[in-house]
Amino acid sequence: MTARGDIPRVVRVLYGRTAEIAVIDRLLAGARQGTSGALCVHGEAGIGKSALLDHAARAASAAGMRVLRAVGTETEAELPFAGLHLLLNAYDGRLDDRLAELAAPQAAALRAALGGTLDGTPGDTCGGVAAKGEGRFLIGLATLTLLSDLAEDRPLVCLVDDAQWVDQASVQALVFAARRLRCEGVILVFALRDDPETVPIRGIPELPVAGLAERDAAALLADLSPELPARVRARVLAEAGGNPLALIELPRSAAGEGWSPVRPLPIGHRVRRAFVTQIERLPARTRSLLTVAAADDSGEAAVVLRAARMLAIPVGAIEPAERAGLVTVTGGVLRFRHPLVRSAAYQRAVQAERSAAHRALARAWDEDQDADRRAWQLAAAATGPDDEVADLLERTARRAAERSGHAAVVAAYERAAQLTTDPREVVRRGAAAALAATDAGQFDRAAELTERVARSAGEPADHALLAVVRGLVEFECGSPRESGRALISGARRVAEVQPGWSGKLLVIGVHNAWHGGDARSVADGVARLRELPLSPDDPIVPYIGAVEALNRLVSDDVPGAYPLLRSFAARARDLVPETDWLRQFTAQLLLIAGQDPALVHELAAAMVADWRGTGQIGHLTVGLHHLAYAQILLGRHKVAAVTAAEGLQLATDTGHSPIAAHFSSWLGWLAALEGDEERCRALANEGIRYGEDHQSPHSVLSGQWALALLDLGLGRHRAAFDRMSEHWRGWSFVAGRSVADLVDAAVRVDRADAARGPLAQAEEWTAGCEEEWAAAILLRCRAMLGPADSAEALFTEALSLHQKSDQPYEQARTWLAYGEWLRRRRRKHEARAPLRNALESFERLGARLWAERARLELRAAGERTAARRPKTEAAASLTPQELQVARLAATGATNRDIAAQLLISPRTVGRHLYNAFPKLGVSTRAELASLDLDAAL
Repeated sequence: MTARGDIPRVVRVLYGRTAEIAVIDRLLAGARQGTSGALCVHGEAGIGKSALLDHAARAASAAGMRVLRAVGTETEAELPFAGLHLLLNAYDGRLDDRLAELAAPQAAALRAALGGTLDGTPGDTCGGVAAKGEGRFLIGLATLTLLSDLAEDRPLVCLVDDAQWVDQASVQALVFAARRLRCEGVILVFALRDDPETVPIRGIPELPVAGLAERDAAALLADLSPELPARVRARVLAEAGGNPLALIELPRSAAGEGWSPVRPLPIGHRVRRAFVTQIERLPARTRSLLTVAAADDSGEAAVVLRAARMLAIPVGAIEPAERAGLVTVTGGVLRFRHPLVRSAAYQRAVQAERSAAHRALARAWDEDQDADRRAWQLAAAATGPDDEVADLLERTARRAAERSGHAAVVAAYERAAQLTTDPREVVRRGAAAALAATDAGQFDRAAELTERVARSAGEPADHALLAVVRGLVEFECGSPRESGRALISGARRVAEVQPGWSGKLLVIGVHNAWHGGDARSVADGVARLRELPLSPDDPIVPYIGAVEALNRLVSDDVPGAYPLLRSFAARARDLVPETDWLRQFTAQLLLIAGQDPALVHELAAAMVADWRGTGQIGHLTVGLHHLAYAQILLGRHKVAAVTAAEGLQLATDTGHSPIAAHFSSWLGWLAALEGDEERCRALANEGIRYGEDHQSPHSVLSGQWALALLDLGLGRHRAAFDRMSEHWRGWSFVAGRSVADLVDAAVRVDRADAARGPLAQAEEWTAGCEEEWAAAILLRCRAMLGPADSAEALFTEALSLHQKSDQPYEQARTWLAYGEWLRRRRRKHEARAPLRNALESFERLGARLWAERARLELRAAGERTAARRPKTEAAASLTPQELQVARLAATGATNRDIAAQLLISPRTVGRHLYNAFPKLGVSTRAELASLDLDAAL
């Protein structure tokens, strides 16, 4: 990265960019009003992206905004957080004072990422966080808070040019922040070159930049080169294709180019060729010095000149290149006029010249202070295996891991493996690169590295490690069943030498295979787990019975499975899982068992609190998944929507596609209750699409259930019945609840017989569950399907059980079904009380469609005053995010504490409270504690 200084001498008037300038100006105008925004400007090389960022910088500075700007360089792309470091270094105050104001985990993570504080004081290594692969997200949160803080006194505009060469760790941190900026007055603009090998920036608005229209291109060329002959002018316009850089550079080499009558090369290559022509006109020593400068990744003129002297190139050799306008040296920084000049200077040199330049640069850097740059320069100079350089790169990888720069860890380990001579070390380093790729979210690269390494692996432990990587990759990008097979296969290879490790792989593998409906792999994994010689104190021993239950469930042996699940649930409160994945597995098993949603909520809430505090955002997505489902089970729909929305955003950010699919389905289910058809369909279909593409039947069922609930609420009973009949699965942990909607739809289309079989399967499940809420649901179903003479007693018993469990939504459904049953038997007066109860509960829960259905039933029962009831709770008018912020503020948490928990900025917290106070009728935080904010949940 190099900081961009003065605007280069390119025409200040931006021909033909009115629309693009308008987009940028709207962002800046919003920032002046306190609104944040982000933008990715992208197009081919030389198309004018930097000129648009120049405009943004000038306009922002003229309006009194603070501007931070940095530019990526190709050979610095592997140095973790180099881009973020340079961008923040442009701040005009003491940044270390700002870091000290961050929450301790955020400050420690950011200091570690930046290699210490920016004032030279050594920082916390944050190794504990990095070791879990979570630091990159905590650094993103710290970046969000810091940018918000820097915008306190005036709007902040961050401009990142040539983002395709900015290290991925920096890009991820900045994009993580950009997606969460709301009302801070912070603008983030990235300029990215369109290229097949460029990693796209997802999740922020895009501004594509195309070539100039013919009239604008002609006007620019006339301004730049008024002396060009008409014939040459026409040829330049034809060759340039509207590319501004080509219009600038092609005239300089037109006379000697010998252009072909056709244009076989992309514009970037044609312009680079024009630059090569200009470089070839320079003296030999100047060309050699430009090769050294192009091989450098820092832009530090002193380093380049020191390396040049080692190659017997005099300092004065730079002057012809400066006079030609190819480079500038200002303030100790050497800059090429354009990245394509640098590329041309490097590519025109032969391999021997490049290697010599890299070796000289490695000697020019300090061996201790600049060890990473030195290692990469030596690696670039290597033309064959070199164990000494490979060792240096491994040390670089370890330092990058301590700073949570996982993309840099991948690159360093991969290059180290290429330079290694010992076959076992090649495998070890290649496997380390593959595992780091999963931490970086680079699953395609992880798969490629794994396959490459597997061809040389010989030791069982190597194969087991590769199986872990395959399992992770398949679960995220392939399918749960393939993930399960990979993990079970890896467990088999280490069963004799490392039974404890084998057991962990088998437990995870069986769960993933079960998730994918692969009965054969589940049975195979369970059989191998039984054969393992595990010690009694092994942490997975308490889970073996529950894993056996998964085997029985996938084989439709519900009666055999439930005693095992119930036995596990009875001990769950006393278990103290020693690892995060066992904590997650405990909550998952309780959800599968349908046991004690209050305990699941307690476990999930504790996990979420812990992982928020330590910034373990990858784990946090799983914890939020369990928490959202527990909140749904407990009828806390409003807060469940907030939890699931946060989880979906995090799952998208972290690349957890399976979890994202589940969040989409649950949000679709909640949207169905609200009657938001468009949102329900979009979200549910996302979950279904993932499930069908990745052989994940649970995702499919959850999404289909959401759509069926929507159809049922809208009175489309045939569509709901057809959907549920096709997709209902008796061994799914969703089955015990969704069977009620199948029964409801079946009764309304006169197909009660078709619901009896699924109901019998669900009753098997519930018989083992022994949960009052589940038994109440099935009693309601039996009342709807059974003879009239027994229905009333079943409804009454169901309502009695509902009183013993906290399931307000299901209780309201039972009230509604009972009221409808009474009204159909002309017992209108008796029907009104249960229908009133149903209406009040549905309105309180925000279940608009079902409230409307209850209201219509009340009117049919003769209650003419059954108009829409106003929400009396003060908190009911809050948005879900405002409610969540207000509830945390009522506990005494500060804005920074709340921001850290909810992964938003402190300014956003303040805005939510500003909006919430008048709605609640309070003026101070102290008054929040006296309100019953939970009533709105």
